[in-house]
Amino acid sequence: MSKFDFVVCIPARYASTRLPGKPLIELKGKALILWAVEAANKLGAREVVVATDDQRIFDLVIAQGHQVVMTSSEHESGTDRIAECANLMGWSQDTWVLNYQGDEPNVPIENVQQVIEVVKNNPQASIGTLYQIINNLDDLFNPNVVKLVVDDNYRALYFSRAPIPWSQKQFKQPMSLPQNIEYKHHIGLYMYKVGFLQRFAENSPSSLEVTESLEQLRALQAGDIIVAAKAVMPMPHGIDTPDDVEKFEDSLL
Repeated sequence: MSKFDFVVCIPARYASTRLPGKPLIELKGKALILWAVEAANKLGAREVVVATDDQRIFDLVIAQGHQVVMTSSEHESGTDRIAECANLMGWSQDTWVLNYQGDEPNVPIENVQQVIEVVKNNPQASIGTLYQIINNLDDLFNPNVVKLVVDDNYRALYFSRAPIPWSQKQFKQPMSLPQNIEYKHHIGLYMYKVGFLQRFAENSPSSLEVTESLEQLRALQAGDIIVAAKAVMPMPHGIDTPDDVEKFEDSLL
């Protein structure tokens, strides 16, 4: 890993619409949040902290010797929760923070290194993030697979749960995946500075954010620059449903 100085925050709320109590769900006898913390501890960060709103998660994490802070249950997004964590931890405005998703354990270290390079090479960006290519219609039309459109400099133009860009010609019956368009699946791995987090948290959820239920749209709508790079390694599937739990356990065999 690079000698780049950064910290990791893992937002972990108990209430999940699709999988309530998700951070405490056991996979091969270990809670999901512990899989995430142990993986994050291998990334070379100065600190790894879990930010939760639930006493059960707090107690479990601290009992295993990991850092954890208790945050408000009223946060609109994981980024808002991380902003509070940054304040509680006393991180300076120039501190780089990696938002490591607690439901996506075992993120390849190469991808973390890549998102670090994104922010190092794009000092004008408020956020660095990644994407991977969508290669089937099921994922393209799945609202849980967030789509991303970028400009020629890989700055994000828009994020959506809808299939964007819409192919007027090829999205007719029978449908086929357009071969001349690179459809991008946004990966929820973010790198940003504490100064940005403070600005973000001071703003109310934007109209686009509320419409799409995507927090990154608050940043875009406020004029912040988000730069995305194509992930060098495949990302493990996030855990959002009981089927995902089974798939993750099967992957450990």
